Amino acid sequence: MAMERAQQHRAIRVALLLGALCAIPTTARADSFDPVSIGAHIGTLGAGVTLERPLLFDLSARVTTGLLSTTTLQTYNNAPWASTFHENNVLVALDWRPYGGRWGLSGGLLFGGDYVNKVAQSTGGNYSLNGNTYPVSGAGIVSARVSYARPAIYAGFGGGTGILRGLTIGFDAGIVVRNGSLSTYASGPLAGNAAFQSDLAATASQFRTRLIQPVIGVGLVYRP
Repeated sequence: MAMERAQQHRAIRVALLLGALCAIPTTARADSFDPVSIGAHIGTLGAGVTLERPLLFDLSARVTTGLLSTTTLQTYNNAPWASTFHENNVLVALDWRPYGGRWGLSGGLLFGGDYVNKVAQSTGGNYSLNGNTYPVSGAGIVSARVSYARPAIYAGFGGGTGILRGLTIGFDAGIVVRNGSLSTYASGPLAGNAAFQSDLAATASQFRTRLIQPVIGVGLVYRP
């Protein structure tokens, strides 16, 4: 938890730093620059705010925040696990629009404390781990966490079109390449049992720590 808080604080500092940089006047091609744009968006990286600042006529810096939580039921070795993906992140990216057009390419880094929390679901008062059965009374709460606290690479494309004066609707698509770390937990007395730990580790080895996540998002941006 302390590491995740440190990563979140680091992401906030990065966003504040880039925001400060966006506010600094630029000397080159100043006639083609606009003020900082602000907006809101929603997508697979979460819902949040967008700040954008042109750097050149075809290049801009963008900061977006994301907050989202989604839960699915997944099966490993015919045993159900509830999987919840918690996203709380900051994307820092550069957008390049060839010839200053509406569509372009993006690249950047995703910071934050995103993680997946998995909780084993019992059937008839028992857990099934690696094909073996353990009572809930002995295992307690059985869970695992895949933490994506490291910065992740983002690459994508997107663009937008004006709908009202100063108001633009935008679209982004791409991928985030994540590399996470895995930990397991059991609250019952079986947590110290070697066979139980071996079966839990065998099941957890099926959880994906390296992930290529599709990214899709839409939003509204106001450009003064």
